[in-house]
Amino acid sequence: VVAENVRRSLHNQMQELKGNIRIFTRVRPGAEPAMLLGSDGEVEMSLNDATHKFKFDLAFAQSSSQEDVFGEVSQFVQSAVDGYNVSLFAYGQTGT
Repeated sequence: VVAENVRRSLHNQMQELKGNIRIFTRVRPGAEPAMLLGSDGEVEMSLNDATHKFKFDLAFAQSSSQEDVFGEVSQFVQSAVDGYNVSLFAYGQTGT
């Protein structure tokens, strides 16, 4: 029991160090708008001859699998199982 409490506490501290609020994006294939994945979570989007740059904590490439995405968000799930309050918001097409 003591070891499990220590694991929970250390896991929660690690999540807080990563940031309690993190923004991820996943670049999906498509014709419009055109999106380019840069380094360090940067995404460049072109629409109507205008280019917009956005910065995320993590940007998944088009080639990223569902397993890649789950590998990142699974830590939130572990925190919820450990009894911590978490919130995960996902928006967008599923590709099906």
